[in-house]
Amino acid sequence: MEIFFFLMVSTIICFLMSYISGLTVLFAILWGTCLIISSLYLDKPKLVLVFTVNLGTLYLLTEINSLFFYVSFFGLAALVMCLLIIKNKDYYYLQKWGLITAVAGVSVFLCVIFLSTGDIGIKELEEQLVAYTSEVIQVYEENGILEIYQQQGILKDDLEKSMYGLASSVAKHLPALYYLQAILAVFFMLLFASWVSLKRNLERLKKRPYIEEIMPWQLVWVVIAGLFLWLVGRNEMSLIFYAGSNILLIMAPIAVYFGLGALLFRIKQNSPNKGKRLTILLVVIAVLFPLSAIIFLGILGLFDALLDFRKLRIEE
Repeated sequence: MEIFFFLMVSTIICFLMSYISGLTVLFAILWGTCLIISSLYLDKPKLVLVFTVNLGTLYLLTEINSLFFYVSFFGLAALVMCLLIIKNKDYYYLQKWGLITAVAGVSVFLCVIFLSTGDIGIKELEEQLVAYTSEVIQVYEENGILEIYQQQGILKDDLEKSMYGLASSVAKHLPALYYLQAILAVFFMLLFASWVSLKRNLERLKKRPYIEEIMPWQLVWVVIAGLFLWLVGRNEMSLIFYAGSNILLIMAPIAVYFGLGALLFRIKQNSPNKGKRLTILLVVIAVLFPLSAIIFLGILGLFDALLDFRKLRIEE
């Protein structure tokens, strides 16, 4: 009976994922969550059967390129985590190999797309953003907004150059958005599966409290590599520059996530009675100065990974 339940639920999710393209990531998270939970109840042959039926459903409902996308970004990572659960691996072991598989899957996907088409969507996105920017500039001109800028000493040509440059820069960071999409999906599908399993009194996916999580120190070297490439290619704005900036964009939310955990840990430890007030104050500061807050938390997350301020690795 259990296999039929998971077959039904996962197939419905695949159906919705293929038809509601605007919510692809959300349904991918639900799909992965369903597969991970199923691995707590099913053995390996039954799990593989569920996954195979899901792939068959996606193949019938979509084209081969879409199936390749679903598998590369979400499916393989979910399957790897499911197989590791059957081997009784812990939450963070699953998370590590799930994320590694997702990054590898996206890399293979981008390589195949580039070799077959010569582009990974950057040119198409840039054309769309440039067209949208042209419409915005036209609206500005019709509503007299350009005159306001000119009164402030900003010429129309300079404004257009700046806006078109921004559109081009955003398009060149499309690879980072691909990777972040897969990374966030894997992170949340495992997190939701852990939450559901604990509600079912299953301890196998139990994780540490958020404030006791620490970023793997190896990721600091990824940030250093990205920063090095960014600095080397900065003068010419070359491919090296954008490779570095894409790496930094991918790592930024990860470092901020762990930096916030380190900060909340310190607040709870030093001011247990004022923790809520200080947290509210932090939220207000983050709203008023978002860029400064992101930089601070990111740096804190990096240094905590290297120096282990909370001595979490020693406790382990």
